[in-house]
Amino acid sequence: MKINYPDNEEFFALPFYVDSRVLVPRNDTETMIYQVLKEINSANFTLIDVWTWSSCIPVSILKNTKFEIVEAFALDISPDALEVAKINTRKHDLQEKLNLQKSDLLEFFLNQTQKINTKNLIITANLPYIKNWDFENMDKEVLENEPHIALFGWKDTWFELYEKLISQIFELKNIYSLEKITLFIEIWFDQREYSRKYLESLWLEIEYFKDLWWIDRIVKICF
Repeated sequence: MKINYPDNEEFFALPFYVDSRVLVPRNDTETMIYQVLKEINSANFTLIDVWTWSSCIPVSILKNTKFEIVEAFALDISPDALEVAKINTRKHDLQEKLNLQKSDLLEFFLNQTQKINTKNLIITANLPYIKNWDFENMDKEVLENEPHIALFGWKDTWFELYEKLISQIFELKNIYSLEKITLFIEIWFDQREYSRKYLESLWLEIEYFKDLWWIDRIVKICF
C-alpha cells in the first residue's frame, strides 16, 4: 500500500517531505540537477549522492532521466537525515532503485562494504560550505530551523570537507580501476576563486555553472 506523506517542499517540480533533521532544498541547487541530466548520455554508470539529506538530488535525477541507471546510492553521516531520505524514496517509489547507506562521505565504498559494478561514476555532493560562525551572511530563519551540521563545517578554507571528498575519489578510482568519475558540487557565493585554484592545482578539469541569481554555484569536476 502506498503511504501518503505530507508535502511541504517542492524541488525540481517534485514534492518532498522535510523537517528539522535535514537541509531544506534550495532552488539554486536545481542547477545541479539540470547539469547532471545533461551529463547522462547512457545508463552504464553508478550514481552516488554524498550527504544526501532529504534525498532531493538523487530522487530528482532518477525521476527525470530517460536512462535506466545501473545503480544509485544516497549516503549520509546522519541517521536522522537517512530517515527523512527513506520517507522520500518511498514517496517516489524509488526504494528498490536508491540504496540508502550511513557513511562518512565515501567510506562505505572505500571499506569495500559495497562494490561498484560499473566503470563510470557520477557523484553529487552538497556538503556544508559555510565557514564556522559566519552568521553575517545567514538568514535568521535558516539558523533557527535547519541543522547546523548541514550548514557549517569549515575552520580555515571552508573547503575542507570537499578536499577530503576529492581525496577519497582519487582513492576510489584506484581501488576499482574506474575509467571516468564526474563530480558535481555546490559552493557558497564567494568561493569560486579558492575552489578554482585548489582544483586546478590537482590538474582536474572543471566547469562552473551559475544559479538563478547569476552566481557561480555548481562546479563540474572531471577525474
